[in-house]
Amino acid sequence: MKVIKYLILSFLPVLTTNAQNIMTSSPYSMFGLGEIVTGLYGSNSAMGGVSTGMRDSWLINTENPAGLTGLDTLRLFAETSAFLKSESYQSKSGSSHAFTGNVSAFSLAGRIVPRWYMAAELTPYSSVGYYFQSTQPLEGSPDSYYTSTFEGYGGLSKVYLTNAFMVSKNLSVGINVSYIFGNTKLTESQSSTSVENRMYTHNFYTDFGIQYHRPISRDVSFTVGAVYGYKQRLKMENSIAITYESSETEESKRNTTQYLPQYFGVGGSLIYKQWTYAIDYNLHQYSSLSSGDSRVKFKDSHELKMGVSYFPNGYTSGSYWKRITYKAGINLSTPYLQISGQTGYSYRLSAGMGLPVINGRINAAIYYDRTKLKNNVFGRDAFGVTVSYTLSELFYKLKL
Repeated sequence: MKVIKYLILSFLPVLTTNAQNIMTSSPYSMFGLGEIVTGLYGSNSAMGGVSTGMRDSWLINTENPAGLTGLDTLRLFAETSAFLKSESYQSKSGSSHAFTGNVSAFSLAGRIVPRWYMAAELTPYSSVGYYFQSTQPLEGSPDSYYTSTFEGYGGLSKVYLTNAFMVSKNLSVGINVSYIFGNTKLTESQSSTSVENRMYTHNFYTDFGIQYHRPISRDVSFTVGAVYGYKQRLKMENSIAITYESSETEESKRNTTQYLPQYFGVGGSLIYKQWTYAIDYNLHQYSSLSSGDSRVKFKDSHELKMGVSYFPNGYTSGSYWKRITYKAGINLSTPYLQISGQTGYSYRLSAGMGLPVINGRINAAIYYDRTKLKNNVFGRDAFGVTVSYTLSELFYKLKL
């Protein structure tokens, strides 16, 4: 227990501090809840982020909470993740580049009693981070121009408790009870006047999962699963301050509403000897969100994930090299943003390895992510690295 206690004391203050730090530099994170954070944490990020039908004795799967019952029954697990990424953005008005990195997640998981498993996790949900300027002609004076400066930072974090239960030898169900919260600051300045909007967003949320796992033979088994999350209203407390040239400030407060989208997903995995193949399909109904700009609309997003891994000789092999896992995956989706009536495509390619270390494993992945809307309205390219460090210690002496 000493190793896991050290990990908690070392990383939890960092995560609490960084939970709402900038994790993106996208100018379009100013709309809705910000840029939705995906693929920046978890040991399966190298497999395209597949999760719905995944279970393993070392996998803390809270994306489908039912998958938690696949954990080793004798051990307690702790996991922390971090990322680095380089991003470039293109549009008709110009281009920009940014480099960001952060600690992205922390989780604890293990079996409580026979058939009951629990996990606690802190992860980002969305991020706001942008700074840009726009120059426009002054109405009535064609030779005069004014410059507006837009700046924003913050985002939403999610802390949640996962409970998973083995209903039978093959069937498991799970539930995530989450609290989503965060602060966002948006500022628009023109000449000597600035408008600052501070928002505090919060509410509870619950989502569900189910898995059916069945061995076919000694070397073959399969798992199928499904997840569901309902549409949930978020409480947003806005504080608006307008500052004029005379340093006079007008302040007002109002409450607004935004929504978490309804979503559902299905997926499955097949283990054949040393190989694991997995596929997920997810639908996120982002159309329930409001952008606050008539040119920008949110659309439902369809997502297809596919991943494969090769594990030469399992966790107990005497050879270090045969305990390395090799992973690759692809993620195809439709972007949830529609800008000036234009839609497009998005994909992510990833590959990585799981490396055994003392008392744990390190899962590292590299990825290339591209989003493109038609007519060069918006484009984004990202190249990044994610690392997840999973620690495990013997907690029970007898397997129950």
